Amino acid sequence: MRLVRPSSAAVATAILACFAAWSGVARARSQDTQVLAPDASAAKAREVIQRSIQAMGGAAYMGVKDITRSGRYSTFEHNGSTRGTVRITDMIKLPDKERIQYIYKMYYGVDAPIPLIVVDIPFPLSKTNSSFEVHNGDQGWVLGQGGIIPLEADALERTRRSRKKDINLLFRTRLNDPTLVFRYTGQEVVDLKWVDGVEITDQDRFTTRIAFDHSTHLPVRSVFLYRDPDYDNQPTEDHDSYALYRPIQGVITALQITHEHNGYQTSQIFYEEVKYNTGLDDSLFTRESLDHLGSKHGK
Repeated sequence: MRLVRPSSAAVATAILACFAAWSGVARARSQDTQVLAPDASAAKAREVIQRSIQAMGGAAYMGVKDITRSGRYSTFEHNGSTRGTVRITDMIKLPDKERIQYIYKMYYGVDAPIPLIVVDIPFPLSKTNSSFEVHNGDQGWVLGQGGIIPLEADALERTRRSRKKDINLLFRTRLNDPTLVFRYTGQEVVDLKWVDGVEITDQDRFTTRIAFDHSTHLPVRSVFLYRDPDYDNQPTEDHDSYALYRPIQGVITALQITHEHNGYQTSQIFYEEVKYNTGLDDSLFTRESLDHLGSKHGK
């Protein structure tokens, strides 16, 4: 029996027909779920969030009080090339304490001629160094080569915004805030996954849109919409994407987080180790702790 190969035009027509049918279903599903009354929409949004919390560990997830994690943090240029990568250790005590250690290498070039010597010296010379950043409520300090420097008002405002961008902090500490407005935005495709969309807006008009995988209920991506005072209050859109989920102490944890700012990828972090509820002491998040670190590291 001779097989008849379909023409390329027939194949293309079939593909377009399937795509049109799939798109029609997608639009129908999205439209059907977006025509909810405000109260029903808010209830649906909370339901989606609660399903996600259960998928991420339920009581174990909500019972997290402190986090210690370490890994690699990379930043990127607008053209996508890597600007640099450092190692970090991040300690967090909910809701508003954090201490970050950045570990990096400093390289020293050679500007002057070197006399002939017998021993080989590798060039460029390098030295591993560290800097520290501590946030405690509405205070913060940085410990670097120049000693301890208090964070200025604009840096503290960025810290406050970064807490709003932490969806885990949102789920664990802010869901009962009466000023938050919840809205279910329907279903769509994000990163080739069917997702349920939820939108949350606070009294400062800071809006968080979260896409939850419809099958696993895990967060796939968050979009943050706000006016940035660093740029004359221009509308700003940040994205966080979550990947490489792994179970750690009963908590399903995203080990890779990619950040975009106004359409450009700006950073990515990959956590190699995460520990929960190690009993971090409040004294770790003080200026005095940086004094101790400064004497220890010779700063």
